[in-house]
Amino acid sequence: VCLAVILCHGICAFQLSMVASRAPFSRSIDGTSTRDNKNSFAQSLQSSTPRDSVTSSLVSNLAVVALKMRLKGQTHVGCDVTASSSDVLLKGQVGPVTVKGRGWQSNLGLTCRAIEATVDKCHLDVSRILSNQKLVLTTPAEGNAMVALNAVDFGNFITHPLMKPPGLPENHSDDSAGSLQFSKDGVEICTESGAVTFFGEYMDQRWRFELRRGEDGTQASITVREAETTRNDLDYASIAAGLTEVTSKFFNEMIFELDGTFLSFRDMMVTGKGKEPSVMLSLSILVRKFPSPGLAF
Repeated sequence: VCLAVILCHGICAFQLSMVASRAPFSRSIDGTSTRDNKNSFAQSLQSSTPRDSVTSSLVSNLAVVALKMRLKGQTHVGCDVTASSSDVLLKGQVGPVTVKGRGWQSNLGLTCRAIEATVDKCHLDVSRILSNQKLVLTTPAEGNAMVALNAVDFGNFITHPLMKPPGLPENHSDDSAGSLQFSKDGVEICTESGAVTFFGEYMDQRWRFELRRGEDGTQASITVREAETTRNDLDYASIAAGLTEVTSKFFNEMIFELDGTFLSFRDMMVTGKGKEPSVMLSLSILVRKFPSPGLAF
C-alpha cells in the first residue's frame, strides 16, 4: 500500500502510500505517465521558472515531476496547494495540500483505484529549492490519506514485496512450513457483510481470512478459519484462533515504511459505490524524508 493509498500506494500506500509520500506538493495534472509527458513537463518547468523565484507553483511542479516519474501508470493526478510566496521564502512553509488521484500503479505492482491525501503543513529547505530545484523537508510532515482498493488492488497490497509478514503463533507441530504467506488470488469484497475475504498458506494448509471494520469503528477485525483440512496432526481450531489474533494485531499496528515515509492503519470501510465493490483504507502519514530516487516500490 497499496498502496497508498497506498498506497496511496498509500497507499495506498498505502503507500498504501509510497504514493502518498509525494502528495503534499503537487497540483492538478491530468494524463498518463508516459516518458514523453514526463520529459516535456520537466523541460517546461526548467524553462519557465526563474531559479531565484520560489512559489507554490514551483514547489507543486517539482513534486509533480517526481511523482509522475515514480508511477508506472495513472489515469489522473490532481492537487490543491495553499502557500504564499512570502511563507515559502521566509519560512519554507507550504500547506495545506490535498492530492487526488485515480488508477495509480507502482513499478512493483502496488495499485489503487483512487487516492486522496492531505498534509496540513510542510517545511522545506528553501536553499535546496533555489540551488538545484530539489525538495527537502526540514521537519517531518504529518497528514492522512484515504485509499480505495478493489479486489485486485487488495491482493497486490497484501503480497507486495515491502510488506513484512506478521508475527506468527507458536507452531503446532514439528512441520517446517511454519511461515504465513498471503495469496494474491481469491480476494472478494462483499458489501452486504462489509467483509474483505482473502486467503493464505500456513502449515501447508489453506486458510480463509475475513477482514472487517472493528466494532468500535477504529480498528480492523480479522476472523480466520480453515479452508481445507487434509491433515490429522493439526489442531485447526487452535491454529485458527492464533492466526486470528496475530493477523488482527498485524493490520491494526501495521506501519508501511518506505525509506523515511511511514503509513499506518487508522480505519476501514467497504463500499459498493462505483463500478465494483471496494475497501476504503484510512491511513496516517508521516514523512521524515522523501524516499530515495532509485528506490522501487
